[in-house]
Amino acid sequence: MKPQNGISISVLRRTILFFVFVLLHFSLAFAQENKNINIHFENDSVAVEKGSTFTNFLVVENKSSEEITIQNIIPQENYPGLLFYPKNELTLGAGQSKTLPVKLIANMDFMKLKSNKIQFQVSYVTPTVTRTESTSFFVAKGDNKNIAIYTATYENFINPALPQSSILLTVENQGYSKRTVKIDLQSIPDGLEVMPKQQTVSLEGLEKQTLEIKIAVRKQNTLYPEFNINAIVTDLLDNKIVGSNTLYLVVLSHNRQIARGNEAVSGSNFAELSYNENSSGFNYLQLRGNTAFRITDNLKSRFNIGADYYHEDGRYNLYDTWLELERKNTVLRVGNVNSSDYDYPVFGRGGKISTRFGNNNQVEILALENNYNLYGTYFQQTEGSTLAGAKYGFGNAKSFNGKVSYIFEHDPRFNVDTQIANAVTSLLINDKNAIRTELGVSHEKGLLNHDENAGASMGANYEGKIGKWDLQSVNSFATKSYAGIKRGSFFSNQRIGRQFSASQRAFIQYQNSQVNPEFLSYQGAPVQSGNTADFRYYFNSTEALGLGYQFSLKKWNFLLSPKVEKQKTANFYTSQELFSYRLEANISTTLGAHGLNLTAEYSYSKENNNPDWFNSLKTTLSYRYKSFSLNGTAQWNATSVFDLNSYYDVSRNFANYNVYASYNFQMFNHNLTGSFSAGTFYSELYKNLNSNITGNLEYKISPSWSTTGYFNLSGYKSTAEYSTSGSYYQFRVGIKKYFTPATAFGNHKVAFQFFEDKNSNGLLESGEPVLANEIIKLDNYVAMTDKNGKVVFQNVPEGTYTLKVNESAGARLMMDPVIMVHNNINRKVGLVKNIRVGGKLTEIKQAYDVLETDVTGIVVYAKSEDGTIYTAVVNQKNEFEFFLKAGKYNLYIENDKYSYTQPSQTIQVTKEGYSKTVVFEYKKKDTTIKVKKF
Repeated sequence: MKPQNGISISVLRRTILFFVFVLLHFSLAFAQENKNINIHFENDSVAVEKGSTFTNFLVVENKSSEEITIQNIIPQENYPGLLFYPKNELTLGAGQSKTLPVKLIANMDFMKLKSNKIQFQVSYVTPTVTRTESTSFFVAKGDNKNIAIYTATYENFINPALPQSSILLTVENQGYSKRTVKIDLQSIPDGLEVMPKQQTVSLEGLEKQTLEIKIAVRKQNTLYPEFNINAIVTDLLDNKIVGSNTLYLVVLSHNRQIARGNEAVSGSNFAELSYNENSSGFNYLQLRGNTAFRITDNLKSRFNIGADYYHEDGRYNLYDTWLELERKNTVLRVGNVNSSDYDYPVFGRGGKISTRFGNNNQVEILALENNYNLYGTYFQQTEGSTLAGAKYGFGNAKSFNGKVSYIFEHDPRFNVDTQIANAVTSLLINDKNAIRTELGVSHEKGLLNHDENAGASMGANYEGKIGKWDLQSVNSFATKSYAGIKRGSFFSNQRIGRQFSASQRAFIQYQNSQVNPEFLSYQGAPVQSGNTADFRYYFNSTEALGLGYQFSLKKWNFLLSPKVEKQKTANFYTSQELFSYRLEANISTTLGAHGLNLTAEYSYSKENNNPDWFNSLKTTLSYRYKSFSLNGTAQWNATSVFDLNSYYDVSRNFANYNVYASYNFQMFNHNLTGSFSAGTFYSELYKNLNSNITGNLEYKISPSWSTTGYFNLSGYKSTAEYSTSGSYYQFRVGIKKYFTPATAFGNHKVAFQFFEDKNSNGLLESGEPVLANEIIKLDNYVAMTDKNGKVVFQNVPEGTYTLKVNESAGARLMMDPVIMVHNNINRKVGLVKNIRVGGKLTEIKQAYDVLETDVTGIVVYAKSEDGTIYTAVVNQKNEFEFFLKAGKYNLYIENDKYSYTQPSQTIQVTKEGYSKTVVFEYKKKDTTIKVKKF
């Protein structure tokens, strides 16, 4: 039987069988060759730390019966920090193997590499085939995953008379890898309008960014003088919480200072005098400064000042001003004081003393009055609350630490006495598992109505990794009457993640949070029986269950996360509830200097058990190119329960938009630095339109002097029925003086001047040159001398150090290298230049010998007459060098891989130098000669 085209079935069968046989033959040959030529790195994974050098060895094994030639070893990309890898062609005989070093340094650019995979392409030739194989290893970086978020000052003031107040947030990536994070801001209690409530930020390794948020006070909540903003930072790659903080806000009343702006005394070793003018008419001269100085050898000091002078009224304010004294392990601070880790706001004017003892133990005692100003005549000096406290820290820096604190506050304004005790412990079980526990108790007493509240809080957190599973559990609970920061709160966040590969992972997450505090009665009026009205009542809760899947394709990262969420908020005036099904998607990429991030969240929701469901969408687009960033957010309909609390009666169909751009720049050889930012916010929900432009400039007149400038222009317009509008401007011009950086407390300044001591008497004399560009080490700290031979090590703690010079470059110390540091040191150090002795290894080849040798890494020894042995290593050019003192030396090689015609040689080194080249000739022990046939 034949097919229609005329070819017999038997021919077709034989043809198919022939091709199958050929394919099997080649497949077996390829598999056999891959099996016979084995290329891999000695270590699959290498742990690295910033600044360290490390070496992994590339192993090439020729298990075949034929000779192979390694032609090229090429890195997959131009890895920063790659110091050395084999570049010469080499030959491996049958059954031979070769171990080749690949050396890198974990510098900053290396630590910032997006991928932890180091990959090389190895090309080799056999008598039958030319092939290229890929091999790789992974680096385990000690990367900090935390994102810090904080404000420039501990307390931030909100003026309810202004349409809006601005607060600057600093977001800091404390790790080396690029991160894209989401920042959520929530007012506690609900009463502040925060714009925007959510932002997406892309941060390079160790980068800081400053974000501006706008704060407005809603009318029904002006009773509360203090607010908190809970800031939570979530990594969009794995949806894990990587940072959080509580930002403290104070709504100004008639007896408090109005909001001055966003400037705070920051930086060190400078003084700046500036003129500030704004549209409100509060024009003033401002002095800011900070310096450190030494009073005696054992007593150091720091001084900080912030002062405003209102020249039209002849009045002044002194704030953020303090003096700090340190002697050994004890620090005393007087003036404006703040402190943390008390689970209570601690700031004001007074004194604080702390002392360290043991390895990681510290005691702190403070007493202060809660008043922002240190002293002033512009604002009336009212009596603030008085506060006293103590804290004890203990443990070790690695596996276990903790603290216990106590605070007592007497508040004459509210006539309340408050006591809080808090304890925290952290236990690092191993490098993959950590536990943190917290416990607090409190007591409040009303001094007029004699009512009392007792409260307690507790918390337990766990974070760990088991194989490819990531576990995170964050839990805290505080009773309604607990007087600490977490008053009346419950928080539970459980997250389980699974990593399938370097580019794929999934997670499931459950969150339940509630805030429902309880306060003492108003002490200004007696408690009336039967009166249950509580104007300070509020309640917020969020419960959510979500899944997520992340994956990467080349340079693109994707996230899909469905979620079910229920939110509720209530206060004395209103109550709202929102139930939602949500789907969040995120796409991000980095293309060279360009960065792009798109987040979208679709919600299908219903409010207050209403049977009608509605759709909503919120999307954020972030683009970044070098120092320029552009962010935009659009929202349609309510995505949060707080959107239902609108002061204006609008339907659920509304739109909010905002666009924000910023640019940081350096010009004129870095003498001009600055930043510009501009944004506009439109809210159909709150019936307003806001715009803002801000600029900050600094121009260096000289290395220690600069001029500064700042401006802010903002506008506000209400689109409600009875619309209002307004604008605000502020500008500042000043001059700034920088001082030489001072050594930190408890540390010392160690300075050396190095010179060539030609007569070896240890004194710098006429005709003896200073040594510029010499590498100097003080233990592991490295510096280079300047043109005058000088080098300075700042902030050196007390202790014993070893001074080293780069002896391989031909210099040696004429003094004891052990340095005892217990005060500042300024010393001249003489060096004696050694004499260079160079040499090389030369192969003696027989005719027709084409097999190349490799003597790289062979050690050459030089033994002096007193028995001291020096070593040198043969480089890739088959050369070596010594730097030796004058004298007689025996140079020799102890290596049995090759035969040396003269393995030991004696040389005489004089002060005039050694101009000859020491040559060691060698030949192979076993030589295979290929004879050409004609």
